[in-house]
Amino acid sequence: MSEQIFVRFARKPRSLNEVREACADPENFAHNVQVTETKELSTTDYDDFTQTFLADRDWLTGKGGVRNGKRNVVEVTAPDRAALYINPEGYAYARYVGLRESPKLADTAPKYPHVRVQLVGGDGNAFYILGRCQQAAKRGNVPAEEIGAFMDEARSGDYNHLLATCMRWFECD
Repeated sequence: MSEQIFVRFARKPRSLNEVREACADPENFAHNVQVTETKELSTTDYDDFTQTFLADRDWLTGKGGVRNGKRNVVEVTAPDRAALYINPEGYAYARYVGLRESPKLADTAPKYPHVRVQLVGGDGNAFYILGRCQQAAKRGNVPAEEIGAFMDEARSGDYNHLLATCMRWFECD
């Protein structure tokens, strides 16, 4: 069985500093990823890459996306540099750039990773989101008491708290 890797991502970052800031945000959920390819760069090329994430690169074209519940990524490495995880979502630029999460998997993995909830592309209304999560939890055979606890926690704050709670409990796309 391969090692599980959890990564926090920044969307369309302009620099490595933006990636670090986004990845340090505890509300930014860590995703389970599958490394599909490793791109080894020289230190100079890596430093250039981290200053121009939005530039097109042939080696990223058509890669990334989500398959089998994991985000497919290209791992970018260089000597004496942190590995970066790139999910271009099929584009030729580094659309999502992430850093590996520390090994505290209990803090980063959703409580019910087998329950998948499609939040992107639907109605962003809080009640809609709660309904989608509740339905997915029922389909995933989550006990009724746990669904009730999720609903209570999700409703106990603002909209951002709702989204963060969804991501702590379920695998959200």
